[in-house]
Amino acid sequence: MSNWNSDNRVELRYFDTYGVKNKLRQLIFDRPKDLSNLLKAYEIINAQQSRGLTIQNSLNSTISIFDHQIMAAKLVKNNLNGRVILADEVGLGKTVEAGILLKEYFVTGIIRNALILTPPSLRSQWQEELKSKFELDFIVNKDDSRFEGYDKHTMLITSISSAIQPRNANLLKDIEWDVVIVDEAHRLKKSTTQANQFVRELQKKFIFLLSATPIQNSLEELYNLVEIIKPGYLGSWRDFASSFTSDKKAQKIIPQRRFELQEILRQAVIRTTREEVKEYIEFTDRIPRTHLLEPSEYESQLYQHATEFVRKLWLAQKGGRNFVLPLMTLQRQISSSTSALRGAIRNKKQQFPQYVDELESILELADKIKVDSKMQRLRDIIKENPEEKHLIFTEFRDTQDYIFDYFDDEEIEAVKFNGSMSARERDTAVSKFKRDIQIMIATEAGGEGQNFQFCSKVINYDLPWNPMRVEQRVGRVHRIGQEEDVHIHNLAIIGSIEEYVLKLLFDKINLFKMTIGDLDLLFEDEGFEKLPSEIFESYMSATTRKDTQNKFSALGDRLSHTKKNLHDTIMDFDDQVFANFDLSTSR
Repeated sequence: MSNWNSDNRVELRYFDTYGVKNKLRQLIFDRPKDLSNLLKAYEIINAQQSRGLTIQNSLNSTISIFDHQIMAAKLVKNNLNGRVILADEVGLGKTVEAGILLKEYFVTGIIRNALILTPPSLRSQWQEELKSKFELDFIVNKDDSRFEGYDKHTMLITSISSAIQPRNANLLKDIEWDVVIVDEAHRLKKSTTQANQFVRELQKKFIFLLSATPIQNSLEELYNLVEIIKPGYLGSWRDFASSFTSDKKAQKIIPQRRFELQEILRQAVIRTTREEVKEYIEFTDRIPRTHLLEPSEYESQLYQHATEFVRKLWLAQKGGRNFVLPLMTLQRQISSSTSALRGAIRNKKQQFPQYVDELESILELADKIKVDSKMQRLRDIIKENPEEKHLIFTEFRDTQDYIFDYFDDEEIEAVKFNGSMSARERDTAVSKFKRDIQIMIATEAGGEGQNFQFCSKVINYDLPWNPMRVEQRVGRVHRIGQEEDVHIHNLAIIGSIEEYVLKLLFDKINLFKMTIGDLDLLFEDEGFEKLPSEIFESYMSATTRKDTQNKFSALGDRLSHTKKNLHDTIMDFDDQVFANFDLSTSR
Protein backbone atom coordinates (compact mmCIF):
# COMPACT_ATOMS: atom_id res chain seq x y z
CA MET A 1 0.00 0.00 0.00
CA SER A 2 1.08 3.54 -0.63
CA ASN A 3 1.90 6.01 2.11
CA TRP A 4 0.23 8.75 0.07
CA ASN A 5 -1.92 10.94 2.36
CA SER A 6 -5.51 11.29 1.13
CA ASP A 7 -6.01 14.56 3.05
CA ASN A 8 -3.18 16.11 1.02
CA ARG A 9 -5.01 15.29 -2.18
CA VAL A 10 -8.08 17.22 -1.04
CA GLU A 11 -5.99 20.23 -0.09
CA LEU A 12 -4.12 20.23 -3.37
CA ARG A 13 -7.26 19.95 -5.42
CA TYR A 14 -8.54 23.31 -4.28
CA PHE A 15 -5.18 25.02 -3.75
CA ASP A 16 -6.41 25.44 -0.20
CA THR A 17 -3.84 24.80 2.51
CA TYR A 18 -6.42 24.47 5.31
CA GLY A 19 -9.13 22.61 3.40
CA VAL A 20 -11.61 25.50 3.66
CA LYS A 21 -13.51 24.64 0.48
CA ASN A 22 -13.71 20.99 1.43
CA LYS A 23 -15.09 21.85 4.86
CA LEU A 24 -17.77 24.00 3.26
CA ARG A 25 -18.66 21.25 0.81
CA GLN A 26 -18.96 18.71 3.64
CA LEU A 27 -20.61 21.18 6.08
CA ILE A 28 -17.84 20.60 8.61
CA PHE A 29 -18.62 23.25 11.26
CA ASP A 30 -20.24 23.06 14.70
CA ARG A 31 -21.07 26.67 15.53
CA PRO A 32 -22.29 29.71 13.55
CA LYS A 33 -18.96 31.36 14.32
CA ASP A 34 -17.16 28.50 12.61
CA LEU A 35 -19.33 28.97 9.53
CA SER A 36 -18.66 32.71 9.55
CA ASN A 37 -14.93 32.17 9.75
CA LEU A 38 -15.07 29.60 6.99
CA LEU A 39 -17.01 31.96 4.72
CA LYS A 40 -14.49 34.74 5.34
CA ALA A 41 -11.66 32.37 4.58
CA TYR A 42 -13.42 31.26 1.42
CA GLU A 43 -13.81 34.90 0.37
CA ILE A 44 -10.10 35.53 0.95
CA ILE A 45 -9.13 32.47 -1.10
CA ASN A 46 -11.33 33.54 -3.99
CA ALA A 47 -9.91 37.06 -3.88
CA GLN A 48 -6.40 35.68 -3.88
CA GLN A 49 -7.10 33.45 -6.88
CA SER A 50 -8.61 36.31 -8.89
CA ARG A 51 -5.70 38.67 -8.37
CA GLY A 52 -4.62 40.20 -11.64
CA LEU A 53 -1.20 41.00 -13.00
CA THR A 54 0.30 44.42 -12.43
CA ILE A 55 1.66 44.54 -15.98
CA GLN A 56 -1.41 43.18 -17.79
CA ASN A 57 -2.69 46.46 -19.26
CA SER A 58 0.74 47.53 -20.45
CA LEU A 59 1.28 44.14 -22.09
CA ASN A 60 -1.91 44.28 -24.10
CA SER A 61 -0.93 47.65 -25.52
CA THR A 62 2.43 46.46 -26.90
CA ILE A 63 2.09 42.82 -28.04
CA SER A 64 -0.60 40.24 -28.75
CA ILE A 65 -1.30 38.27 -25.61
CA PHE A 66 -3.82 35.43 -25.52
CA ASP A 67 -6.18 34.57 -22.69
CA HIS A 68 -4.56 31.23 -21.88
CA GLN A 69 -1.17 32.93 -21.50
CA ILE A 70 -2.49 35.51 -19.03
CA MET A 71 -4.39 32.82 -17.13
CA ALA A 72 -1.29 30.65 -16.94
CA ALA A 73 0.77 33.53 -15.56
CA LYS A 74 -1.88 34.32 -12.94
CA LEU A 75 -2.12 30.69 -11.91
CA VAL A 76 1.65 30.35 -11.51
CA LYS A 77 1.94 33.55 -9.53
CA ASN A 78 -1.14 33.27 -7.32
CA ASN A 79 -1.56 29.52 -6.79
CA LEU A 80 1.53 27.56 -7.75
CA ASN A 81 4.09 29.65 -5.88
CA GLY A 82 6.18 30.29 -8.99
CA ARG A 83 7.16 26.64 -9.44
CA VAL A 84 5.63 24.95 -12.47
CA ILE A 85 5.98 22.75 -15.54
CA LEU A 86 4.56 24.70 -18.50
CA ALA A 87 3.56 21.91 -20.86
CA ASP A 88 1.36 23.65 -23.44
CA GLU A 89 1.22 21.95 -26.81
CA VAL A 90 3.66 23.18 -29.47
CA GLY A 91 2.97 26.65 -30.83
CA LEU A 92 0.90 28.05 -27.96
CA GLY A 93 3.53 30.41 -26.57
CA LYS A 94 5.20 28.91 -23.51
CA THR A 95 8.02 31.42 -23.98
CA VAL A 96 5.49 34.25 -23.79
CA GLU A 97 4.01 32.83 -20.59
CA ALA A 98 7.48 32.72 -19.04
CA GLY A 99 8.14 36.26 -20.28
CA ILE A 100 4.93 37.57 -18.72
CA LEU A 101 5.91 36.07 -15.38
CA LEU A 102 9.46 37.42 -15.59
CA LYS A 103 8.21 40.91 -16.36
CA GLU A 104 5.61 40.77 -13.58
CA TYR A 105 8.16 39.58 -11.03
CA PHE A 106 10.77 42.17 -12.01
CA VAL A 107 8.30 45.08 -12.11
CA THR A 108 6.78 44.23 -8.74
CA GLY A 109 10.20 43.73 -7.15
CA ILE A 110 9.58 40.08 -6.33
CA ILE A 111 12.80 39.07 -8.10
CA ARG A 112 16.16 40.70 -8.75
CA ASN A 113 17.87 38.10 -10.94
CA ALA A 114 17.02 35.31 -13.37
CA LEU A 115 18.78 32.46 -15.15
CA ILE A 116 17.47 30.94 -18.39
CA LEU A 117 18.81 27.58 -19.60
CA THR A 118 18.10 26.64 -23.22
CA PRO A 119 19.38 24.40 -26.03
CA PRO A 120 22.34 26.18 -27.70
CA SER A 121 20.39 27.09 -30.83
CA LEU A 122 17.64 28.90 -28.90
CA ARG A 123 19.73 31.33 -26.85
CA SER A 124 19.50 34.24 -29.27
CA GLN A 125 15.82 33.64 -29.88
CA TRP A 126 15.07 33.89 -26.16
CA GLN A 127 17.18 37.04 -25.87
CA GLU A 128 15.45 38.73 -28.78
CA GLU A 129 11.92 37.82 -27.73
CA LEU A 130 12.38 38.95 -24.14
CA LYS A 131 13.91 42.22 -25.38
CA SER A 132 11.35 43.01 -28.07
CA LYS A 133 8.22 41.85 -26.24
CA PHE A 134 8.99 42.55 -22.59
CA GLU A 135 11.90 45.04 -22.61
CA LEU A 136 13.98 42.61 -20.58
CA ASP A 137 17.64 42.85 -21.55
CA PHE A 138 19.30 39.49 -20.89
CA ILE A 139 22.97 38.73 -21.51
CA VAL A 140 23.80 35.60 -23.53
CA ASN A 141 26.91 33.55 -22.74
CA LYS A 142 27.89 33.31 -26.42
CA ASP A 143 28.06 35.85 -29.26
CA ASP A 144 27.25 38.67 -26.83
CA SER A 145 30.08 41.16 -26.36
CA ARG A 146 28.68 42.15 -22.96
CA PHE A 147 29.15 38.70 -21.44
CA GLU A 148 31.80 38.86 -18.69
CA GLY A 149 31.30 35.61 -16.80
CA TYR A 150 28.71 33.30 -15.35
CA ASP A 151 28.76 35.08 -12.00
CA LYS A 152 28.74 38.64 -13.40
CA HIS A 153 25.16 39.07 -14.63
CA THR A 154 21.78 39.22 -12.94
CA MET A 155 19.89 38.43 -16.15
CA LEU A 156 21.64 35.57 -17.94
CA ILE A 157 20.80 33.19 -20.77
CA THR A 158 23.08 30.22 -21.33
CA SER A 159 22.89 26.83 -22.95
CA ILE A 160 22.49 24.07 -20.42
CA SER A 161 25.40 22.22 -22.06
CA SER A 162 27.68 25.16 -21.23
CA ALA A 163 26.19 25.65 -17.78
CA ILE A 164 26.91 22.11 -16.61
CA GLN A 165 30.64 22.38 -17.34
CA PRO A 166 32.25 22.05 -13.86
CA ARG A 167 33.78 25.53 -13.65
CA ASN A 168 30.62 27.24 -14.92
CA ALA A 169 28.36 25.03 -12.83
CA ASN A 170 30.18 25.91 -9.61
CA LEU A 171 29.80 29.63 -10.30
CA LEU A 172 26.10 29.30 -11.07
CA LYS A 173 25.42 27.13 -8.03
CA ASP A 174 26.95 29.75 -5.73
CA ILE A 175 24.34 32.31 -6.78
CA GLU A 176 20.91 32.55 -5.14
CA TRP A 177 18.70 32.73 -8.21
CA ASP A 178 15.23 34.19 -7.85
CA VAL A 179 14.03 32.51 -11.06
CA VAL A 180 15.43 29.63 -13.10
CA ILE A 181 13.81 28.80 -16.45
CA VAL A 182 14.64 25.64 -18.42
CA ASP A 183 13.44 25.43 -22.03
CA GLU A 184 12.93 22.05 -23.74
CA ALA A 185 13.01 20.64 -20.22
CA HIS A 186 12.35 17.05 -21.29
CA ARG A 187 16.16 16.90 -21.48
CA LEU A 188 15.98 16.61 -17.68
CA LYS A 189 13.66 13.58 -17.76
CA LYS A 190 16.26 11.18 -16.32
CA SER A 191 17.19 11.86 -12.71
CA THR A 192 20.69 10.43 -13.15
CA THR A 193 21.80 12.87 -15.87
CA GLN A 194 24.26 15.64 -15.19
CA ALA A 195 21.77 18.25 -16.43
CA ASN A 196 19.02 17.06 -14.10
CA GLN A 197 21.29 17.02 -11.07
CA PHE A 198 22.70 20.44 -11.93
CA VAL A 199 19.28 22.08 -12.12
CA ARG A 200 18.18 20.40 -8.88
CA GLU A 201 21.27 21.72 -7.10
CA LEU A 202 20.81 25.33 -8.22
CA GLN A 203 19.67 27.71 -5.49
CA LYS A 204 16.30 28.96 -6.74
CA LYS A 205 13.16 30.57 -5.37
CA PHE A 206 11.03 30.05 -8.48
CA ILE A 207 11.49 27.64 -11.38
CA PHE A 208 9.67 27.13 -14.68
CA LEU A 209 10.27 24.01 -16.76
CA LEU A 210 9.04 24.36 -20.36
CA SER A 211 8.31 21.31 -22.51
CA ALA A 212 5.50 20.29 -24.85
CA THR A 213 6.47 16.65 -24.25
CA PRO A 214 7.38 16.16 -20.58
CA ILE A 215 6.34 12.51 -20.84
CA GLN A 216 7.79 10.29 -23.56
CA ASN A 217 8.11 6.73 -22.28
CA SER A 218 7.15 6.51 -18.64
CA LEU A 219 5.37 8.40 -15.90
CA GLU A 220 8.72 8.37 -14.11
CA GLU A 221 9.93 11.07 -16.51
CA LEU A 222 7.18 13.40 -15.38
CA TYR A 223 7.87 12.41 -11.77
CA ASN A 224 11.51 13.43 -12.21
CA LEU A 225 10.51 16.85 -13.56
CA VAL A 226 8.07 17.43 -10.71
CA GLU A 227 10.83 16.50 -8.26
CA ILE A 228 12.86 19.43 -9.64
CA ILE A 229 10.14 22.02 -9.08
CA LYS A 230 8.67 20.53 -5.88
CA PRO A 231 11.17 18.18 -4.20
CA GLY A 232 9.41 15.52 -2.16
CA TYR A 233 5.95 16.61 -3.28
CA LEU A 234 5.12 13.25 -4.85
CA GLY A 235 6.78 11.16 -2.17
CA SER A 236 9.16 8.40 -3.17
CA TRP A 237 9.04 7.07 -6.72
CA ARG A 238 8.28 3.61 -5.41
CA ASP A 239 5.22 4.76 -3.47
CA PHE A 240 4.06 7.04 -6.27
CA ALA A 241 4.38 4.31 -8.91
CA SER A 242 2.57 1.72 -6.79
CA SER A 243 -0.25 4.19 -6.16
CA PHE A 244 -0.91 5.28 -9.72
CA THR A 245 0.64 2.88 -12.27
CA SER A 246 -0.30 -0.67 -13.11
CA ASP A 247 2.76 -2.00 -14.93
CA LYS A 248 6.48 -2.33 -14.27
CA LYS A 249 7.43 0.24 -16.93
CA ALA A 250 5.04 2.80 -15.40
CA GLN A 251 3.38 3.36 -18.75
CA LYS A 252 -0.19 2.60 -17.68
CA ILE A 253 -2.19 4.51 -15.13
CA ILE A 254 -4.63 2.76 -12.82
CA PRO A 255 -7.98 3.91 -14.31
CA GLN A 256 -9.71 4.28 -10.94
CA ARG A 257 -7.01 6.69 -9.76
CA ARG A 258 -6.79 8.88 -12.85
CA PHE A 259 -8.80 11.79 -11.42
CA GLU A 260 -6.84 11.55 -8.19
CA LEU A 261 -3.59 11.85 -10.10
CA GLN A 262 -4.96 14.71 -12.15
CA GLU A 263 -5.67 16.75 -9.04
CA ILE A 264 -2.16 16.11 -7.77
CA LEU A 265 -0.55 17.15 -11.06
CA ARG A 266 -2.70 20.28 -11.32
CA GLN A 267 -0.59 21.72 -8.52
CA ALA A 268 2.55 21.30 -10.63
CA VAL A 269 1.65 21.22 -14.34
CA ILE A 270 -0.15 23.58 -16.72
CA ARG A 271 -1.02 22.18 -20.14
CA THR A 272 -3.14 24.04 -22.66
CA THR A 273 -4.07 22.17 -25.84
CA ARG A 274 -4.72 23.47 -29.34
CA GLU A 275 -8.25 22.15 -29.07
CA GLU A 276 -8.91 24.51 -26.15
CA VAL A 277 -7.76 27.66 -27.95
CA LYS A 278 -8.85 26.99 -31.53
CA GLU A 279 -11.75 29.44 -31.16
CA TYR A 280 -9.38 32.40 -30.95
CA ILE A 281 -6.13 31.11 -32.50
CA GLU A 282 -5.98 30.07 -36.14
CA PHE A 283 -3.44 27.36 -36.90
CA THR A 284 -2.16 27.23 -40.45
CA ASP A 285 -0.28 24.50 -42.30
CA ARG A 286 3.25 24.21 -43.61
CA ILE A 287 3.34 23.31 -47.29
CA PRO A 288 6.86 22.30 -48.41
CA ARG A 289 7.92 22.00 -52.03
CA THR A 290 11.31 20.74 -53.17
CA HIS A 291 12.64 22.08 -56.48
CA LEU A 292 15.25 19.71 -57.93
CA LEU A 293 16.87 21.55 -60.83
CA GLU A 294 18.75 20.17 -63.80
CA PRO A 295 22.15 21.90 -63.93
CA SER A 296 23.53 23.50 -67.07
CA GLU A 297 26.55 21.81 -68.66
CA TYR A 298 28.93 24.35 -67.14
CA GLU A 299 27.27 24.08 -63.72
CA SER A 300 27.63 20.30 -63.81
CA GLN A 301 31.31 20.51 -64.72
CA LEU A 302 31.96 23.20 -62.13
CA TYR A 303 30.29 21.28 -59.33
CA GLN A 304 32.11 18.06 -60.24
CA HIS A 305 35.57 19.67 -60.40
CA ALA A 306 35.10 21.70 -57.21
CA THR A 307 33.78 18.67 -55.31
CA GLU A 308 36.72 16.55 -56.51
CA PHE A 309 39.03 19.19 -55.07
CA VAL A 310 37.24 19.02 -51.69
CA ARG A 311 37.37 15.23 -51.73
CA LYS A 312 41.09 15.32 -52.51
CA LEU A 313 41.70 17.53 -49.46
CA TRP A 314 39.40 15.38 -47.33
CA LEU A 315 41.27 12.20 -48.24
CA ALA A 316 44.61 13.87 -47.57
CA GLN A 317 43.51 15.23 -44.20
CA LYS A 318 41.17 12.40 -43.20
CA GLY A 319 41.09 12.02 -39.44
CA GLY A 320 42.25 15.56 -38.81
CA ARG A 321 39.56 17.28 -36.77
CA ASN A 322 40.64 20.80 -37.64
CA PHE A 323 40.07 20.21 -41.33
CA VAL A 324 36.55 18.78 -41.32
CA LEU A 325 34.66 22.01 -40.58
CA PRO A 326 36.37 24.24 -43.20
CA LEU A 327 36.02 21.53 -45.85
CA MET A 328 32.37 21.04 -44.93
CA THR A 329 31.84 24.80 -45.25
CA LEU A 330 33.57 24.79 -48.63
CA GLN A 331 31.28 22.02 -49.89
CA ARG A 332 28.24 23.99 -48.74
CA GLN A 333 29.53 27.09 -50.52
CA ILE A 334 29.97 25.06 -53.72
CA SER A 335 26.31 24.00 -53.45
CA SER A 336 25.02 27.47 -52.55
CA SER A 337 25.81 29.55 -55.64
CA THR A 338 28.47 30.20 -58.26
CA SER A 339 29.24 33.46 -56.49
CA ALA A 340 29.83 31.74 -53.11
CA LEU A 341 31.92 29.06 -54.81
CA ARG A 342 34.01 31.68 -56.59
CA GLY A 343 34.77 33.56 -53.37
CA ALA A 344 35.64 30.36 -51.51
CA ILE A 345 37.99 29.07 -54.24
CA ARG A 346 39.82 32.39 -54.44
CA ASN A 347 40.52 32.17 -50.72
CA LYS A 348 41.88 28.65 -51.11
CA LYS A 349 44.52 29.78 -53.63
CA GLN A 350 46.58 31.33 -50.85
CA GLN A 351 45.99 28.44 -48.47
CA PHE A 352 46.91 25.74 -51.02
CA PRO A 353 49.47 27.18 -53.46
CA GLN A 354 50.31 23.66 -54.67
CA TYR A 355 46.81 23.48 -56.22
CA VAL A 356 46.80 26.90 -57.90
CA ASP A 357 46.44 25.54 -61.44
CA GLU A 358 43.52 23.35 -60.46
CA LEU A 359 41.84 26.20 -58.62
CA GLU A 360 42.33 28.54 -61.57
CA SER A 361 40.61 26.06 -63.86
CA ILE A 362 37.67 25.92 -61.45
CA LEU A 363 37.44 29.72 -61.49
CA GLU A 364 37.51 29.76 -65.29
CA LEU A 365 34.53 27.43 -65.33
CA ALA A 366 32.71 29.61 -62.80
CA ASP A 367 33.20 32.67 -64.98
CA LYS A 368 31.36 30.95 -67.82
CA ILE A 369 28.14 30.81 -65.78
CA LYS A 370 26.17 34.04 -66.06
CA VAL A 371 22.94 33.10 -64.21
CA ASP A 372 22.57 30.14 -61.86
CA SER A 373 19.79 27.62 -62.45
CA LYS A 374 18.67 28.31 -58.87
CA MET A 375 18.34 31.99 -59.67
CA GLN A 376 16.18 31.27 -62.69
CA ARG A 377 13.82 29.14 -60.57
CA LEU A 378 13.84 31.73 -57.79
CA ARG A 379 12.72 34.36 -60.28
CA ASP A 380 9.89 32.09 -61.46
CA ILE A 381 8.71 31.41 -57.90
CA ILE A 382 8.47 35.11 -57.16
CA LYS A 383 6.72 35.85 -60.45
CA GLU A 384 4.00 33.37 -59.50
CA ASN A 385 2.97 35.62 -56.59
CA PRO A 386 4.60 39.03 -57.19
CA GLU A 387 2.31 40.85 -54.73
CA GLU A 388 3.12 38.57 -51.81
CA LYS A 389 6.01 38.74 -49.35
CA HIS A 390 8.94 36.37 -49.91
CA LEU A 391 11.62 35.67 -47.31
CA ILE A 392 14.70 34.21 -49.02
CA PHE A 393 17.34 32.49 -46.89
CA THR A 394 20.97 31.76 -47.66
CA GLU A 395 23.87 30.84 -45.41
CA PHE A 396 26.46 32.93 -47.26
CA ARG A 397 26.97 36.65 -47.77
CA ASP A 398 28.35 36.11 -51.30
CA THR A 399 25.11 34.38 -52.28
CA GLN A 400 23.06 37.10 -50.60
CA ASP A 401 24.90 39.79 -52.57
CA TYR A 402 24.46 37.80 -55.79
CA ILE A 403 20.69 37.52 -55.32
CA PHE A 404 20.36 41.17 -54.33
CA ASP A 405 22.42 42.40 -57.30
CA TYR A 406 20.45 40.23 -59.71
CA PHE A 407 17.16 41.66 -58.46
CA ASP A 408 18.61 45.16 -58.63
CA ASP A 409 19.54 44.63 -62.29
CA GLU A 410 16.00 43.38 -62.92
CA GLU A 411 14.63 46.45 -61.10
CA ILE A 412 13.04 44.28 -58.43
CA GLU A 413 13.12 45.88 -54.99
CA ALA A 414 14.57 43.83 -52.15
CA VAL A 415 16.21 44.38 -48.78
CA LYS A 416 19.08 42.57 -47.11
CA PHE A 417 19.20 41.29 -43.54
CA ASN A 418 22.45 39.95 -42.10
CA GLY A 419 24.52 39.85 -38.96
CA SER A 420 27.01 42.51 -40.07
CA MET A 421 24.30 45.18 -40.17
CA SER A 422 23.79 47.43 -37.17
CA ALA A 423 20.66 47.04 -35.06
CA ARG A 424 19.25 50.20 -36.61
CA GLU A 425 19.95 48.94 -40.13
CA ARG A 426 18.25 45.64 -39.37
CA ASP A 427 15.23 47.39 -37.87
CA THR A 428 14.97 49.60 -40.94
CA ALA A 429 15.18 46.57 -43.24
CA VAL A 430 12.41 44.78 -41.32
CA SER A 431 10.24 47.89 -41.39
CA LYS A 432 10.65 48.25 -45.16
CA PHE A 433 9.94 44.57 -45.70
CA LYS A 434 6.78 44.83 -43.63
CA ARG A 435 5.47 48.01 -45.27
CA ASP A 436 6.80 48.61 -48.75
CA ILE A 437 9.04 45.87 -50.12
CA GLN A 438 8.00 42.33 -51.05
CA ILE A 439 11.38 40.58 -50.83
CA MET A 440 13.88 40.15 -48.01
CA ILE A 441 17.15 38.24 -48.52
CA ALA A 442 18.42 37.05 -45.16
CA THR A 443 21.40 35.13 -43.87
CA GLU A 444 21.11 33.05 -40.69
CA ALA A 445 20.78 36.26 -38.67
CA GLY A 446 17.25 36.44 -40.06
CA GLY A 447 16.53 33.04 -38.60
CA GLU A 448 17.00 34.21 -35.04
CA GLY A 449 14.77 36.49 -33.02
CA GLN A 450 12.87 38.35 -35.74
CA ASN A 451 9.26 37.41 -36.41
CA PHE A 452 7.73 37.72 -39.86
CA GLN A 453 4.14 36.50 -39.49
CA PHE A 454 3.13 39.01 -42.18
CA CYS A 455 5.01 36.86 -44.72
CA SER A 456 3.92 33.37 -45.78
CA LYS A 457 6.53 32.42 -48.41
CA VAL A 458 9.92 31.04 -47.34
CA ILE A 459 12.57 30.17 -49.93
CA ASN A 460 15.64 28.19 -48.93
CA TYR A 461 18.11 29.14 -51.65
CA ASP A 462 20.56 26.88 -49.90
CA LEU A 463 20.08 24.67 -46.91
CA PRO A 464 21.60 24.31 -43.44
CA TRP A 465 22.40 20.71 -42.61
CA ASN A 466 21.43 21.33 -39.00
CA PRO A 467 17.67 20.60 -38.66
CA MET A 468 17.23 23.14 -35.87
CA ARG A 469 18.49 25.94 -38.11
CA VAL A 470 16.01 24.89 -40.77
CA GLU A 471 13.23 25.10 -38.21
CA GLN A 472 14.44 28.51 -37.03
CA ARG A 473 14.07 29.81 -40.56
CA VAL A 474 10.54 28.47 -41.01
CA GLY A 475 9.61 29.35 -37.45
CA ARG A 476 10.14 33.04 -38.16
CA VAL A 477 6.96 33.06 -40.24
CA HIS A 478 4.99 30.00 -39.04
CA ARG A 479 4.03 30.99 -35.52
CA ILE A 480 1.11 32.44 -33.57
CA GLY A 481 -0.30 35.34 -35.58
CA GLN A 482 0.27 33.76 -38.99
CA GLU A 483 -3.04 33.79 -40.87
CA GLU A 484 -1.95 32.02 -44.07
CA ASP A 485 -0.58 28.60 -44.87
CA VAL A 486 3.21 28.87 -45.06
CA HIS A 487 4.75 27.74 -48.35
CA ILE A 488 8.34 26.54 -48.08
CA HIS A 489 10.37 26.32 -51.30
CA ASN A 490 13.65 24.37 -51.20
CA LEU A 491 16.07 24.74 -54.12
CA ALA A 492 18.69 22.12 -54.99
CA ILE A 493 20.71 21.14 -58.06
CA ILE A 494 20.36 17.52 -59.17
CA GLY A 495 23.56 15.64 -58.39
CA SER A 496 24.63 18.06 -55.65
CA ILE A 497 24.91 17.14 -51.99
CA GLU A 498 21.80 19.26 -51.35
CA GLU A 499 19.74 16.87 -53.51
CA TYR A 500 20.64 13.99 -51.19
CA VAL A 501 20.06 16.04 -48.07
CA LEU A 502 16.62 17.09 -49.25
CA LYS A 503 15.40 14.02 -51.07
CA LEU A 504 16.80 11.17 -49.01
CA LEU A 505 17.09 12.76 -45.59
CA PHE A 506 14.91 15.75 -44.78
CA ASP A 507 11.96 14.75 -46.98
CA LYS A 508 12.07 11.24 -45.52
CA ILE A 509 11.57 12.49 -41.97
CA ASN A 510 9.20 15.25 -43.17
CA LEU A 511 11.51 17.82 -41.60
CA PHE A 512 9.71 20.86 -42.97
CA LYS A 513 6.56 20.02 -41.06
CA MET A 514 8.36 19.34 -37.79
CA THR A 515 8.71 21.91 -35.02
CA ILE A 516 11.34 22.64 -32.40
CA GLY A 517 9.93 20.29 -29.75
CA ASP A 518 9.72 17.40 -32.22
CA LEU A 519 13.23 18.05 -33.52
CA ASP A 520 14.71 18.33 -30.07
CA LEU A 521 13.27 14.95 -29.17
CA LEU A 522 14.41 13.29 -32.39
CA PHE A 523 18.02 14.41 -32.07
CA GLU A 524 18.42 14.69 -28.30
CA ASP A 525 20.58 11.58 -27.90
CA GLU A 526 23.23 12.52 -30.46
CA GLY A 527 22.64 16.24 -30.76
CA PHE A 528 22.12 18.40 -33.81
CA GLU A 529 25.81 19.01 -34.25
CA LYS A 530 26.52 15.42 -35.24
CA LEU A 531 24.24 15.25 -38.28
CA PRO A 532 26.12 17.75 -40.53
CA SER A 533 29.37 15.82 -40.12
CA GLU A 534 27.54 12.55 -40.83
CA ILE A 535 26.16 14.10 -44.02
CA PHE A 536 29.58 15.31 -45.10
CA GLU A 537 31.35 12.05 -44.28
CA SER A 538 28.71 10.04 -46.15
CA TYR A 539 29.07 12.21 -49.22
CA MET A 540 32.87 12.33 -49.24
CA SER A 541 33.30 8.59 -48.68
CA ALA A 542 30.88 7.57 -51.45
CA THR A 543 32.56 6.43 -54.67
CA THR A 544 29.59 6.41 -57.06
CA ARG A 545 26.18 8.07 -57.33
CA LYS A 546 24.56 4.78 -56.35
CA ASP A 547 26.83 4.52 -53.33
CA THR A 548 25.87 8.07 -52.33
CA GLN A 549 22.18 7.25 -52.63
CA ASN A 550 22.59 4.16 -50.50
CA LYS A 551 24.48 5.98 -47.75
CA PHE A 552 21.96 8.81 -47.53
CA SER A 553 19.04 6.43 -47.81
CA ALA A 554 20.41 4.44 -44.85
CA LEU A 555 20.88 7.64 -42.86
CA GLY A 556 17.34 8.72 -43.69
CA ASP A 557 15.92 5.30 -42.82
CA ARG A 558 17.62 5.42 -39.43
CA LEU A 559 16.20 8.84 -38.62
CA SER A 560 12.78 7.91 -39.99
CA HIS A 561 12.69 4.74 -37.89
CA THR A 562 13.71 6.68 -34.78
CA LYS A 563 11.07 9.30 -35.49
CA LYS A 564 8.31 6.73 -35.96
CA ASN A 565 9.17 4.88 -32.76
CA LEU A 566 9.39 8.14 -30.86
CA HIS A 567 6.14 9.46 -32.29
CA ASP A 568 4.24 6.22 -31.65
CA THR A 569 5.52 5.99 -28.08
CA ILE A 570 4.72 9.60 -27.23
CA MET A 571 1.31 9.60 -28.90
CA ASP A 572 0.31 6.34 -27.22
CA PHE A 573 1.41 7.57 -23.83
CA ASP A 574 -0.13 11.01 -24.41
CA ASP A 575 -3.46 9.35 -25.17
CA GLN A 576 -3.31 7.58 -21.83
CA VAL A 577 -2.03 10.48 -19.74
CA PHE A 578 -2.39 14.06 -20.91
CA ALA A 579 -5.34 13.45 -23.22
CA ASN A 580 -7.30 12.16 -20.24
CA PHE A 581 -6.24 14.92 -17.87
CA ASP A 582 -7.52 18.44 -17.52
CA LEU A 583 -4.41 20.44 -16.68
CA SER A 584 -5.45 23.66 -18.41
CA THR A 585 -5.64 27.13 -16.91
CA SER A 586 -9.45 27.05 -16.74
CA ARG A 587 -9.57 25.45 -13.31
